[in-house]
Amino acid sequence: MDFLVEFLSAYGYLGMGVMAFLSGSVLPLTSEVLMILLLGMGLNSFPLVLVSTLGNTIGGVTCFYTGRIVQKETVQRLFKVSDRRMRQADRLIQRYGFWASFFSFVPLIGTAILLTLGVMRVSWWRVTLVMMFGKFLRYLLVAISYTGFTEMFSF
Repeated sequence: MDFLVEFLSAYGYLGMGVMAFLSGSVLPLTSEVLMILLLGMGLNSFPLVLVSTLGNTIGGVTCFYTGRIVQKETVQRLFKVSDRRMRQADRLIQRYGFWASFFSFVPLIGTAILLTLGVMRVSWWRVTLVMMFGKFLRYLLVAISYTGFTEMFSF
């Protein structure tokens, strides 16, 4: 346990960025818990939110482009996305288009949304911008819930 605390103290922002990237990709990981741990260790909240957003967005972009280069059935088989999750993602995208990428931070269905957006060849830059905004808001709310609003924006 001491090793983990020492590692996170030394590489906190980098570690958060890597964890956010991995959790934004197809791996079923959570980065919010690490964010709270790092905030508790004294890392500055706003830079942590920015690093988390960047890492998670890059992870999401990998999902999107994975969907773009492979068939829908292959996506489902490789990443074990159930028919039910894909149908949910399809309905969401049919209804909201690229705006559905805002919800890419939602566990399980977020990956399916991004993979489906890629399969459907939706505009990459629109998906990326909307996805980044949704991920930013999620990390901001996590940080604010831990530190409080005034603490969040004091540098």
